[in-house]
Amino acid sequence: MSDQSNKNRSSSDDDRSSSKKEVTEPVDISNAGPHIHANSENQAENNTSSGEATPKRVRTTSQSAPAFISASPPGFVSLEEIMKAANSVSKMALAHDIAVDDDFHLEKVDLPSGSIQKTIKDIAHQAFWDLLKEEFEEDPPKYDRALTLLEEIKEWLLSLLLPHQTRSQQEIKDKLDTELIRQQISAGTLDLHSYSQYIISLMAKLCAPGRDDKIRELTAMKDIVALYKGIFETLELMRIDMANFTIRMSRPHIAACSVEYERSKFEDYLKITPDGLRNTRAWLHRNRKEILASSASASNNVQTIPSVLVHAFMELLCWDGSHPWPETVAMDEQRFAEMRQKLKGIQILSSILLVSLNRDIGLQQASPEFRNSVKEHAAVVLGDARSSEELEAILPNVGAQVVEDINNALKKQGAPELSEENKKLIVAEILALRDPGNRVMEIIHSRLMDFLKQVISNEVARPTQIPMGLSLFKSEIAGVAGRFARLVSHNRAVFAQHYANLIQEEA
Repeated sequence: MSDQSNKNRSSSDDDRSSSKKEVTEPVDISNAGPHIHANSENQAENNTSSGEATPKRVRTTSQSAPAFISASPPGFVSLEEIMKAANSVSKMALAHDIAVDDDFHLEKVDLPSGSIQKTIKDIAHQAFWDLLKEEFEEDPPKYDRALTLLEEIKEWLLSLLLPHQTRSQQEIKDKLDTELIRQQISAGTLDLHSYSQYIISLMAKLCAPGRDDKIRELTAMKDIVALYKGIFETLELMRIDMANFTIRMSRPHIAACSVEYERSKFEDYLKITPDGLRNTRAWLHRNRKEILASSASASNNVQTIPSVLVHAFMELLCWDGSHPWPETVAMDEQRFAEMRQKLKGIQILSSILLVSLNRDIGLQQASPEFRNSVKEHAAVVLGDARSSEELEAILPNVGAQVVEDINNALKKQGAPELSEENKKLIVAEILALRDPGNRVMEIIHSRLMDFLKQVISNEVARPTQIPMGLSLFKSEIAGVAGRFARLVSHNRAVFAQHYANLIQEEA
């Protein structure tokens, strides 16, 4: 292989490595709201005791890019262009997550128990602390690893400070001066307990209130190795707290700039991806045909575009898995799946209450408190069951729970319990809800969809009445509606021109 080929390969590897560093964990921008990279790779390599932090929603290049990639004719694209586009998509996903998801935050990764990764990590970390203990027990003690620990602790403490806290920064540099520590080691005067007391007192000032208990535990520790191990573990959590604080403070700015930023990054992706909107085109054209077919007369293009978009976004809540997912909503595919699950749960639970309580069961008054109690108990028994097969197995238990709740309420009112006939009727009607064509389920679904359609159709914010018979689920429906409206509004703002062009293609 020629020198030039080797050089090209080396360059490609560097590009790939660089891209992976920048992709890292993304951030969340949904609802009307996990990860800022807390460490650099070099810090992570030097950190002998730390774990990793990860966002609630994690997207790396390998996870995000495939959702956008479609089949294309042969072409010539350099590796540099490919990596640049992949990196753009990942950065776009990060900005998007922060802008649309108020719940986006960092969390420490807990590796699966028994996994190879956890086993290797635990062995490596324990080996370090065992070697540190052996060095302390030597005569005279060795402090090579102790010096490395104090240097890293200094860097971690500095990372917890804000840029304007220059006095505190200088104090830390003076107190944990590497050259001074080396001189103390040489003179045999190094006092690690003294340093630990200073470090813990500083951590107590910098940590969030939720970490106070951990600080008190560290204060009571006497074993020097266990103490510094605890300091590292607590500093790791404090760094995650600081990263989440930074996310919260930066979210308004990111949200304000994210539309233009996402639009720009998506254009970078389209430059090297032939027909990068193929699935989006099929999605919009399908809904345009349905809109025109249901209209008495063809609307003009200006009227058609918003109608098609509303219809298309509503389809995402009733998605047919046989269709390819649109590229422009690829970053929100999981969010829409979660909304479909929540809406299905509301549909099932509201139907259960409707068929079981809207009848003469002998109650003098079915108070909102009683209805809410039945709803909560039914929700616990129902769990995550949503499919017909799952409902087949779980609805008999739900029916039994509802009957029990009604009988308890009747006892409190001094009324006789449900008759056997009423018990059988209630259970039978609840069991009938497993049928996809159940009339009650269809009515509830129609009301929910009409409500959500009205929410995203309003050009200005205005109160929208909760569907009839669903007032007990007001908070759940409002939560889904708010999240749905946020995603739709953000998506339309980013891709408005692409949507208009695609819808008008067949006009």
